Amino acid sequence: MILLISGCRQEEAPPKPKGLISENKMISFLIDLHIAEAKVGYIKVKDRDSLEIIFRNYEQSLFEKHNISDSAYYKSYEYYLADMEKMHEIYTSVVDSLSVLNSMEKNKELVIID
Repeated sequence: MILLISGCRQEEAPPKPKGLISENKMISFLIDLHIAEAKVGYIKVKDRDSLEIIFRNYEQSLFEKHNISDSAYYKSYEYYLADMEKMHEIYTSVVDSLSVLNSMEKNKELVIID
């Protein structure tokens, strides 16, 4: 019985990592990251390694743009991932923002220029 009870105990949340990226900054970074992934997906390159290099360059420029280090990003991502509710909130914001950006882009295409 003791083993059953101890096995059902919830895991403790990991401690906040030093330099934790705020939720808002994480959302902003993830939006840009997913846009970069989409751009790379449209590149016509047969060599997968070349695509990986292109994406890593995009990713590095995003780290610089958002003024975060790759290690802070990965540690923060793992921290938020340990709390699925928090990660769901973050990705809900990311998806909503990407949907709005997509709608705005489609609306630009509908504008008729005389």
